[in-house]
Amino acid sequence: MKLIQKHYLAIAILIALLASSLAANASCGGAFCSLSTDWDAQGVTSKPGIRLDVRAEFIDLDQLSSGTNKVGPAGEVNEHDEVRTINRNLLATIDWNINPTWGMTFRVPLLSRSHTHVSSEDDGGGGTTQEIEKWNFFGLGDLEALARYRFYADKDSNAGLRFGLKFPTGSINKRNSEDKAERMLQPGTGSLDTLLGAYYNVHKGNTTWFVQGMWQQPVHERDNFKPGIKLSTDVGLNYSATPNFGLMLQLNAQHKSRDSGANAEPANSGGDSINLSPGLSYRVATGTHIYGFLQKPIYQYVNGGQLTASWSVAVGLSTEF
Repeated sequence: MKLIQKHYLAIAILIALLASSLAANASCGGAFCSLSTDWDAQGVTSKPGIRLDVRAEFIDLDQLSSGTNKVGPAGEVNEHDEVRTINRNLLATIDWNINPTWGMTFRVPLLSRSHTHVSSEDDGGGGTTQEIEKWNFFGLGDLEALARYRFYADKDSNAGLRFGLKFPTGSINKRNSEDKAERMLQPGTGSLDTLLGAYYNVHKGNTTWFVQGMWQQPVHERDNFKPGIKLSTDVGLNYSATPNFGLMLQLNAQHKSRDSGANAEPANSGGDSINLSPGLSYRVATGTHIYGFLQKPIYQYVNGGQLTASWSVAVGLSTEF
């Protein structure tokens, strides 16, 4: 009876997270793939040791959207219209299983980002002139550090909590030759955020399914910019077709509330979407595998006018020591 109650408790926690969550990969600039490569939460390994995961992402935000619709530039005087943002991200994650109950995760992002928008100005004669503005930069993003506590485990399943902080290590001062980039475009948010999540996974034969959720709450902001609260949920299925080859499928969801502050754009920030992410993995050596995901939005809603991606891709390598 106690085992059944523990199963229900873990499932109830994560269903509550899932029920309140939808996901958005949109803004004027910054974006990450909203998929999960937290292999510890997926039950891939629980033995003490260190696992390194390096993931490269390509996300092309090339479609201006409002609500659930694709839109064209408004061309309003003294305003700018977003044109395109290309994100090339590299995420390095170190996961340390201290013992079967406790673990630590450290995640460091490196970002290469290019952004273009068009500003419309009054030409003084009843018309407008348009100026194309561009930014290209590379830099460190915001470091995350999380602790993991596994409160339940049996031979087929695991459940645990994750909690930690996102630190303001990324720059908020990137600029082109004339102007500083908008705050939501910068490599860092400038905020200190708390992170709280939970996970549950079940392994049966060649199949593992998992669900995990994460709440991200800014608690200290800088320079009049407070990013919106994020709530994300991932539901996934991993199937070992052969001892070396695996098939993966995830449904990734995320909700982000509006940014706030004098340097924010509340009307054009935040939203909801759901992404479908099929993937493949291949074991190249004992304890080491390569993987790839193609992520496709199946629902997107954005506040105001924001750039969205019609697809994104992630490839990576994971190895344990």
